[in-house]
Amino acid sequence: MALNAYFTIVLLAIVLFFIVWGLGWLLERISRAALKTTREIGSRGWKLLVGPGVALHESSHALGCIFTGTKIVEFKPLAVQETEDGIVLGYVSHQRPSSPLKGAVIGLAPVAVSLVLLVFFALGATYLVPSSPGIGGRALELLTDLIGLKNNPALLADPLYPAVRIFEFVYLFLYTFGALTVINPLFWIVAFLAMTIMFSNSPSDVDIENAWAGLKIILIFDLIWLVIAFFYPLAGWALYGLFELLAVLWALSLGFAAVGIGFFILLAGLSRIRYPYNIVPIVVCIATGIALMYAGIGTPTFQTVASIGALVGMILLLLAVRGSPERTI
Repeated sequence: MALNAYFTIVLLAIVLFFIVWGLGWLLERISRAALKTTREIGSRGWKLLVGPGVALHESSHALGCIFTGTKIVEFKPLAVQETEDGIVLGYVSHQRPSSPLKGAVIGLAPVAVSLVLLVFFALGATYLVPSSPGIGGRALELLTDLIGLKNNPALLADPLYPAVRIFEFVYLFLYTFGALTVINPLFWIVAFLAMTIMFSNSPSDVDIENAWAGLKIILIFDLIWLVIAFFYPLAGWALYGLFELLAVLWALSLGFAAVGIGFFILLAGLSRIRYPYNIVPIVVCIATGIALMYAGIGTPTFQTVASIGALVGMILLLLAVRGSPERTI
């Protein structure tokens, strides 16, 4: 036997889940080291940047309790307080779940909610782009293609085909999102929302501990199905479209997650420049976008990339020239 396209689809669905989940965890950890504001828990800047993500995270756990029929004892979506175990940002107290799978649902609820929101905003943002290629329609075409490839022996025998198609789709999403251009306020609003959702996606140690028993069951099933997919790919018809759908949704989430993390990196850079000099890179970015648009140079996506490049270049220049210390927002 050899690798096949359906095996790749199942593998991508599993791997992309952990990548998006891990990016949320990584973003939260990096933010504490890279951005002073996120370390000043309870400050105005913290409530603006991190608070919404914390509230969304805890609300997701509450939704998980409702979905599994687990009674909620107390719910505080955003309640910064210091305890013997450390600082608590928000919490959901609930009865013990009646099964490991219900515990996993509650523990992984922020991942599921972030998936839905990432996909919703990703599709919504690209819908607002003039002359959009129709990301929603392309997503359905990709899903149909991945499901139907089991009927095509040539495609089924090509393990690289699904990976190429999926990452072409991610590129198309990023290209389309870039067409909003930096002069459109929606570009920055959606980027901020992407960052907020990624913050909410970050699992706490308690989340991992609570979800671990159920997560092991899910992982065991995934591994078993990977083996089945390797030896008998046509078995994929039994779970019609399941892993194909997950692969497409997680791929779209990965593209949107990249937008949120990119926005955070820019924010972290700006925070290290003294006010009012930190306004200069933003002005240069917007001015570059306007100049390129009126000059008709390049596509809207090229204009966005060039404008962000100008912003990054100005941040690096100011940091090098002024040696500006980190400041809070």
